[in-house]
Amino acid sequence: MLMFYLTLIVSFVMWQYQRPGGAALSGHNHTDRPIFSYWVNDNWGGNGGVTCCWRIRGDSLKVVWILDVTPEQIERGLEEERHELELPNPPRDRADRYLHVHFFPNNQVRLAWSPDHDTPYE
Repeated sequence: MLMFYLTLIVSFVMWQYQRPGGAALSGHNHTDRPIFSYWVNDNWGGNGGVTCCWRIRGDSLKVVWILDVTPEQIERGLEEERHELELPNPPRDRADRYLHVHFFPNNQVRLAWSPDHDTPYE
């Protein structure tokens, strides 16, 4: 019976070790519109910085974002817009702590994991 519990404990520790830790969201705006806020699988990112610490799992990720407007864009008749995409979760190594969310023109979004603030899209 003791061997059963030891095996169970060792299995749990190994399983925990293999799971990726919490992730930080880092947003990058490459558009001419401000991003008011964004979410990845309902985890909030925004404020022009990094938000932490989220569990981001799954084969696909739902990205929702709100495009804001500048005063000049309001004068031209633009309004706030909400967008949503389902994207594949990029490959992630155990050391990867940052999910970089890049917003490009024409409502294109690219995702990339990295162990630090460096991102492949800049």
